[in-house]
Amino acid sequence: MTLLQSTMLMLAASCTLMLVGFSARESRWGPALIMLGIVGALLLIAYNIYEMSHGG
Repeated sequence: MTLLQSTMLMLAASCTLMLVGFSARESRWGPALIMLGIVGALLLIAYNIYEMSHGG
């Protein structure tokens, strides 16, 4: 699996968490899933920025 494929797979997982969390926003665990999806997407963005800035 290439880096692009793994990145897209992790981004899809983060977006799925946000989608499921938004669908269940009335329940207790819905906002937690949204937050987990947001943190996952931000970490993925930060990792890609770090890799681009260090030439790796």
